[in-house]
Amino acid sequence: MNCRWVSKENRNVKCTRKADSSGYCLFHKENKSSRQIALFEAYIKKGEINDFTGFCFNENFNIEKIVNYKYDKLKFCEAKFKKEANFNDFIFVKSVDFTNVEFKSSVNFNNCIFLNNCIFNKTIFNEKYINEKVFEKANFNGQKLIVEKCAYFPRLDGVVFSPYTKFILKDINYSKKNCLCGKNNYKIARIQAKQTEDNENMSYYYYNERNYTSNFLKSSRYKGYSDYLTNEFFDFLSKYIIGYGEKPFRLLCISVFIISLFALIYMFTGLNTMDYGLVKINLSKNMYTFNEIIIYYLEAWYFSMITFSTVGYGEIIALGIFGKIFVCLEVFLGITIHATWTSVLFSRLIQ
Repeated sequence: MNCRWVSKENRNVKCTRKADSSGYCLFHKENKSSRQIALFEAYIKKGEINDFTGFCFNENFNIEKIVNYKYDKLKFCEAKFKKEANFNDFIFVKSVDFTNVEFKSSVNFNNCIFLNNCIFNKTIFNEKYINEKVFEKANFNGQKLIVEKCAYFPRLDGVVFSPYTKFILKDINYSKKNCLCGKNNYKIARIQAKQTEDNENMSYYYYNERNYTSNFLKSSRYKGYSDYLTNEFFDFLSKYIIGYGEKPFRLLCISVFIISLFALIYMFTGLNTMDYGLVKINLSKNMYTFNEIIIYYLEAWYFSMITFSTVGYGEIIALGIFGKIFVCLEVFLGITIHATWTSVLFSRLIQ
């Protein structure tokens, strides 16, 4: 009977080794006896295995004691490390892949040297060690370090990059209590992206760095609570209106929304136009054709547009005290958003 192990990522990938009474082979079996553990390590060394896909490591793992032979590429895809995984001081001569690996306990890559690509994709780390310096003095000299969709990915403080190593950090989410870890990791990714001129991802890293920084803010860090509220207010506007300067399309959408909203308001407060005379929806009058409403709204939208842009040709004027109040408010919003547009575009141009 063959081993029952099947890949979760690709159901066509199966183990063809012989299984014991548990239904699994020695490599994929989770509960191994001490004798089986010794055989497990011996078979790895004797066979000079470099594909550990789905392997279950029951005891403490020390790569230097097990992988002491030449290999083409190390694949730990879907492997499980039930206890401590120690990769310290190891030189990864070839590429290494940790896709879908589960580290149930601590893991360390301190003083490692990566001479080729390294991949952490959908890797699950133990949240207990998320703030440990797992990669302290780890040296990445390969072409790429890819970290995507990992859970509880630990801090990268102390990591050393070659000037030519492209660091990709995508879809790594941190809870509020771990936001400092998120801030540090995305800051490191942004700095390395600048080093390698990875402009495509730099804005993404900057946005996430600012986002986790804002979650880290506490009132105790300010002179008074009013300063804290002021900073929180402007941080809220910066985040949701322009995405910290990295999502200018939001500002365009908000501008169109403001113009359209004020156009609707002006239809009820009233406008005096050169082409159509009085433009105003009277709620006491129920008879308005569809064409009349469209014409009224287009006239109001045109007036709202030139008011928002502070052009003001003068062929349309707002009626009543409320109409004039709304005009002043829209002019203020227009000036503010124009200044924001200028700041965002300038910052994008000089990046």
